[in-house]
Amino acid sequence: MIVVADSGPLHYVIQLGEASLLPRLYSTILIPDAVHRELTRPATPVTVSLVLQRLPKWLRLQPAQRSKLDTIPTTLGSGEREVLALAEELRADLVLVDDQAARLEARRRHLRVTGTLGILRSAAERGMIDVPSVLKNLRGTNFYFDEALLEGVFRAMIAQINPLKSICHGTATVALHQLQFPTCPQGRFIGH
Repeated sequence: MIVVADSGPLHYVIQLGEASLLPRLYSTILIPDAVHRELTRPATPVTVSLVLQRLPKWLRLQPAQRSKLDTIPTTLGSGEREVLALAEELRADLVLVDDQAARLEARRRHLRVTGTLGILRSAAERGMIDVPSVLKNLRGTNFYFDEALLEGVFRAMIAQINPLKSICHGTATVALHQLQFPTCPQGRFIGH
């Protein structure tokens, strides 16, 4: 499987302390030069830069061909442009990117995309992460996401973690933004 990544998904998965998920899910991930520069600039969080001081075995630097790069809209950032050029050049199976405009351009080019939440969802479906803990930690970063999207991606998993939702009379609303899980007011359970 050929996977090409932009800085965002790598940044956040590493910042969450979940870097080991990446080789377990994708074996090898390719990044172009611009993405490597973004991930190693001085403003990068220490947790991320420590992992990337020396490229891990599962992460390979691969430059994009200039001719492909010229076909990517200049309205995208240099990292996103190089990612899409490299993905097209290699006919990548998957592109890891969070930027909405880059995702739209990737889909327009018939490239399969996922981002930080997709990576975390894949890991959760395989039982590789503790969903409430990871979501709580994600909220502690500057990662932007739509609340409805987060709820849609993880609602079923949260319900599986707390099966009281289905047996509790008067169940409270699941509030993922506060990581509150279904509870039973006054301890009233159906069937007890």
